[in-house]
Amino acid sequence: MKKMITRFGVVFGLIGLFVLGACGTEKEAESAAVPQSMEPVEAELTVEATAEKGEAVPLSVTVTQEGQPVDDADEIKFEVWKNGAKEESEMIKASLTKDGIYEAETTFAEEAVYTVQVHVTARSMHTMPTTNVTVGHPETAAEAEEESEHHHHAGADITLDPKEATAGEEQPFMVHVMIEDEMLAGAEVQLEIFQDGAEKHEWVKLEEADAGMYKGAHTFAESGAYNVQVHVTKGHDIHEHVMETVNVK
Repeated sequence: MKKMITRFGVVFGLIGLFVLGACGTEKEAESAAVPQSMEPVEAELTVEATAEKGEAVPLSVTVTQEGQPVDDADEIKFEVWKNGAKEESEMIKASLTKDGIYEAETTFAEEAVYTVQVHVTARSMHTMPTTNVTVGHPETAAEAEEESEHHHHAGADITLDPKEATAGEEQPFMVHVMIEDEMLAGAEVQLEIFQDGAEKHEWVKLEEADAGMYKGAHTFAESGAYNVQVHVTKGHDIHEHVMETVNVK
């Protein structure tokens, strides 16, 4: 009798394991069937506008998708360089500290204007907003601004077309990029779209249609004046941007 009870116990145990395994497989299949969101991953870069030479400066980026924190980014890195010397840039890996917030820190060795760019790779998307940091007291604010502008625009001719759009309608855009009188092929071109005072910035990645010609589209929800900053990058040597205004009727 005891042997019979033991045998029944083993049989029921095996049946239970089979049922649990089947449920687990079904849940995994359901999870895999959930479509990945096509909404853009957004990155809000937070760095103090001024700093002192040699002090530790925190770098922070908040990564979200559809307003929800993204805690599973594939890679977050901060790139820091003194304006005019991008070939000497430093890459700093960030760590997740809390809901969608990735942080690191750096120190600036010289009194100058620096660029901080964060490279965010998450959910098969890539975005890379930038900001400037004035370290110490460069000779004059005007010279610092001139240095910054020179870095971003020297030798680059970036044209955005058109400059008008209609709210609620998909608007195609074309960007032409030339450097030293030659069309720049193989670059990564993105549009950063926002209105004055708005916290949310929308990003549109353009595709290369021909050498130095990049195209994409965006739908503006409301009428008004929008800032459209064109970001052009290629490798570690080229990072150019230009700001345009698009009037939406």
